Amino acid sequence: MKTLLFVDDEPRVLQGLQRQLRSARNEWNMHFISTGREALEFMAGTPVDVVVTDMMMPGMDGAEFLNEVAQQHPNTVRIVLSGHADRECILRLVGPAHQYLSKPCDTDELRIAVSRAFALRDLLSNDQLKQLATRAKSLPSLPALHSQLNQELNRECPSLDRVAEIISKDIAMTTRILQLVNSAFFGLPQHISKPVDAVTYLGLSTVRSLALSLQVFSQFHQEAIPGFSIEALTSHCWATAVLARQIATAEHCDTKTADLCFLAGMLHDVGQLILGSGVPEAYARVLHTARETNRAIWQVEQAEFGATHAELGAYLLGLWGLPNIIVEAVALHHRPAAAAARGFSPLIAVHVADAFAHDQTGNHAQFPGNQIDRDYLTELGLGERLEEWKKLYREGESGFSGENPTLRPHPANSH
Repeated sequence: MKTLLFVDDEPRVLQGLQRQLRSARNEWNMHFISTGREALEFMAGTPVDVVVTDMMMPGMDGAEFLNEVAQQHPNTVRIVLSGHADRECILRLVGPAHQYLSKPCDTDELRIAVSRAFALRDLLSNDQLKQLATRAKSLPSLPALHSQLNQELNRECPSLDRVAEIISKDIAMTTRILQLVNSAFFGLPQHISKPVDAVTYLGLSTVRSLALSLQVFSQFHQEAIPGFSIEALTSHCWATAVLARQIATAEHCDTKTADLCFLAGMLHDVGQLILGSGVPEAYARVLHTARETNRAIWQVEQAEFGATHAELGAYLLGLWGLPNIIVEAVALHHRPAAAAARGFSPLIAVHVADAFAHDQTGNHAQFPGNQIDRDYLTELGLGERLEEWKKLYREGESGFSGENPTLRPHPANSH
């Protein structure tokens, strides 16, 4: 049985949670504690799968408590349930919290968040990979884009459009900014899937705090892992995202679905960032083996770790509260037939776009790519659409190869 711990200094809140979740007593082993110190003592002797804490508590507040949990119990999923939503409070939680729920919280919303966290834990069987994802407070950003963002934010009159443009080109920054803006603290009526919209909503002040003060957007140190090119990875993800959106448009999807296809394409290999920064020596061996044996990277990852960057990336995105449709597309982009739903979706768009874009994105092409599951597409009635989608790819092929145009300096920053 999964163990769930609630921490709140208000006895009435804890009593209310007990009443709300009484029906889940046969599913979850639940404990209710009033202070962070007592909660840490409890966790020292009892493994906890998910902890849900208030923010404003005397002695040790929620951010301090979750920082301790992250250090001492990296496998525990960390959720904030709080009625305090000021900017400073939220920014303090960006690192230690995986998800944010706002008081008063609907019982169904709370149950869904906790159930999803439990379900995600079953996605990865490797505890080392779980720790990598659960412990992650930031993801490594492309150095060129990281530098461009800092330069723009340090200008006397930074451009909101330019900041949004830079963030939208980077896997790590896109993931983080969407996690924050879609948290329940902001109470948006619908999910934001475009980094440009997220930056516009948050404003330059918040983005500057994220980038400069909290180091949520961290640089990737290339020398840490020979044979791994974050530039090639970013180019590949960008090409996949562009083509996935084009495929969605060709299938007459609405704008929201097309945007989700782009986002899923941009994030589909985020698990490689986690592996490259988290276990560089082991991942260097994976890349060497893949290159020497002419095997796909994910196949060697499976042999080495018992899981692939697809499951690892999906696990992190799920922890950070991104939509299920994105999590599914990332988790299954190598094996779409494992999806429960049938029909065209961001998963199908990314699966196909990933395969087409692979050979046209620089150093990433040195490894065998993803093979299109033609039998599955035929089963869905989409097999005949492959030629049309391939035509889209060929028409845009020149834009997918060589240097990623998103890495070139912006005229405003050129000298």
